[in-house]
Amino acid sequence: MDMSETRRRILDTARRLFNEAGVSRVGVREVARALEMSPGNLAYHFPTKDDLVEALVVELHELNLATVFADMPRAMSIETLYRLATGAMRNMIPYRFVLLGYADAVSRSRPLRKLEATLAEKRRARHDMMLAALALGDWIERDALGRSETLYEQSTMISSGWMSIAAVRGWRDREAIPHFAKLGCALLEPHCTPKGKKQMRRVLSGELDAGGES
Repeated sequence: MDMSETRRRILDTARRLFNEAGVSRVGVREVARALEMSPGNLAYHFPTKDDLVEALVVELHELNLATVFADMPRAMSIETLYRLATGAMRNMIPYRFVLLGYADAVSRSRPLRKLEATLAEKRRARHDMMLAALALGDWIERDALGRSETLYEQSTMISSGWMSIAAVRGWRDREAIPHFAKLGCALLEPHCTPKGKKQMRRVLSGELDAGGES
């Protein structure tokens, strides 16, 4: 078995165990035991649990780049924004408990804080690019660009907290994803142009959901 295949098995097993028991309850030894691998062999690939968490978070980031945002058009629209949001949220599902435990892991780990700072910078750049594209396409007023920081923080709160809120409310993913994706899109509602408001109504009414597009 080559190194890339071994690494893949380790990450798949770690993700499964984290999802079953939570990040805080699973250590490197538990992952090694599930793989019938010695802790020393696993440590060759991932010396600590933080390294496993980091690799899984990066894996999700790269998955989004390769799928949801791979062909992100320069000519954005409100409907496109909604589809991007729901696609990214669906990608999060297999990493649910990794992400739910991520904040605590970041607070304890300097390498994870560094990783999160890097990823946050990339997320902010993508946010600014999409906002500028929406303004260029006349979907939102240009005054929204001056509120980019606030809009980014608000959307980050939704994207980072929706799974926890849905779990508390007992919502299934198929209910939660469109609800919170709409909530994120609605942040732009006060800034929509007339044609943007028309598309926003389609999104918020659930019209796009009826055909399974979201």
